[in-house]
Amino acid sequence: MKSISIYALTRNQKIECLQKLERHLSGRKYFLKMREWELDSMKELVKQLELQMSDVSALRFFYSFQIPKLGKEFDLLQIKEEQIVNIELKSGGVSEDAIKKQLLQNKYYLSVFGKSILSYTYISSQKRLIKLTNHDHIVDADWEQLCSALQKNSADYEGEIEDLFQAELYLISPLTEPVRFLEKEYFLTSQQRDIERQILKRVRAEKSGYFIFTGLPGTGKTLLLYDIAMKLSAKKQRVCMVHCGESEEKWKLLHERLQRIDFLSDKQLNHELQLKNYSGILVDEAHLLTLEKLEILLELSEHQPVIFSSDSEDMISPDEMDRSVMERIENLPQIQSFHLTNRIRTNAELSSFIQNILHLPDKKGTRNYPHVDVVYANEKKETKNLLKDYIRQGYEYQKNKGQIKENKEAEQLVMVLNDAYYYDEKGYLRTNVCKEEGKQEVRSLFHQLNQAKERLTLIIEKNEEVYEKILNLL
Repeated sequence: MKSISIYALTRNQKIECLQKLERHLSGRKYFLKMREWELDSMKELVKQLELQMSDVSALRFFYSFQIPKLGKEFDLLQIKEEQIVNIELKSGGVSEDAIKKQLLQNKYYLSVFGKSILSYTYISSQKRLIKLTNHDHIVDADWEQLCSALQKNSADYEGEIEDLFQAELYLISPLTEPVRFLEKEYFLTSQQRDIERQILKRVRAEKSGYFIFTGLPGTGKTLLLYDIAMKLSAKKQRVCMVHCGESEEKWKLLHERLQRIDFLSDKQLNHELQLKNYSGILVDEAHLLTLEKLEILLELSEHQPVIFSSDSEDMISPDEMDRSVMERIENLPQIQSFHLTNRIRTNAELSSFIQNILHLPDKKGTRNYPHVDVVYANEKKETKNLLKDYIRQGYEYQKNKGQIKENKEAEQLVMVLNDAYYYDEKGYLRTNVCKEEGKQEVRSLFHQLNQAKERLTLIIEKNEEVYEKILNLL
């Protein structure tokens, strides 16, 4: 989406024509549903600007832009080389607290570009211009200063605004970026906020209940769980966070700083534990729990709310993994279930490819995979040579050991699929490796592949059937 002239957009004409004009000027992929009150406010804004400057028609703004996946919207953004001017439009009276909250949120989202940020709200019914100061206070603004800033002799950004606002810049992980989490340098997506609101409403009313939210890696489950924990631990309430997997070191700083949240590893769950004094039990990565540990947890938390967060693993063949833990959770009495759909931190292209190779789609999709390579090796020597080349290019190689545990993210990841893999009659990726205790080859592969952030390469070794099917996806 490109910037447009709000002068051209505010000339009197039918709303249907305006919608066509806006789409034509901005290059938006759909017709924007323009709101009459917002359009009237923008017309009043242009009139006020015309009283102060001679060439309003030269101004270019990104109008009604929403950050993909996050649901965060800006009314007007002028983006120059050195500064960004944000103007929010209001028709009627709104509280100063609400104005301040919105402009502070906007400032947070814009701060990632390292430019000077000028934040304004214009209330058309009052002809009032309000500014957020450098000290984050709300004051009545000077029109001359705004016009001077808008006419600053600096080049406008002429590219697509979506290229600037990458949603993954805003989704942090409390485990990998604990300082940003502790400083509250994040906001939840609209979907995360809705899930949190429903959970907290029931927890506060009933002081009990079971809840679970699932989603693919990168949908912000851990951030949502921690934010819920922070809210439940307010007013001197204590909560318990149970971590599954091998993440003890990652939450060490959080353990030290969050005094009303106690941390446990799933390995520490035993019948001697006392959990009854907590106002809530939260379980991160519940898919890594064993059935034995889950039963202990349920026994210890019989009268408290328990909130589970889990990776979605629906694309893995039921024959390749033990689903007893998730089935037990999903069948808990009156459990409230949610599913996060917005992939933010994870590359959507790679995520789509990974899902499709785990369970072949019925029809060939139209999606391209420019950041995926699939190559073939006839023998181990060829595999070794190909691996050497990709590692030289900066790829990280991870060997699938069949263990379900946390892996480090990799900008570029290369993995090998040997002749042990095959597709069954339902299109699921399977393996003929004899299952030793604790080994789940395909499930482990899924979680390792999802560590790739930018590029992914599969080396298929001595397995023409799997190679051809994956090539067909590309």
